[in-house]
Amino acid sequence: MTIGRDWVVLDTNVWIFGLRHQPEQPACAQVLQRLSQLHVRVPRQVLLELQINLNGEEMRDFFRLIRRYPERIELHWDKVELSLIRTYQQLGCKLGDATIAAHMEPLAVETLVSENRDFLYEIKGLPFRVMRAEDLLRELGEVE
Repeated sequence: MTIGRDWVVLDTNVWIFGLRHQPEQPACAQVLQRLSQLHVRVPRQVLLELQINLNGEEMRDFFRLIRRYPERIELHWDKVELSLIRTYQQLGCKLGDATIAAHMEPLAVETLVSENRDFLYEIKGLPFRVMRAEDLLRELGEVE
């Protein structure tokens, strides 16, 4: 897998921490600064969670990034099959996490970038790779 050529999904928390430049999560802001090196698919669940959690100015910043890299960032508003969501809930995902996980296969994405402890450490047997923002930067050659 070549992270710069393959599609990834950035979990909601990566977008939020990055757009807000959270000092305790600097790698998330660095990932957003390197969107020109990535191919990102944004599933419906992430879009909905961003609308709920970001204020108006932060949403404008999000859409500015989308417009800046139209060939590298795709928005996907399609709903995902309820049975697929239930499959991920049975693996231990909470509803929102299960919905994000369920989007991975239909979007043909093999990597989820997340700072979510559940995805990173607690849920086993996911059919896709989960990595932290810092690990993504490392694969891009940005961190040692």
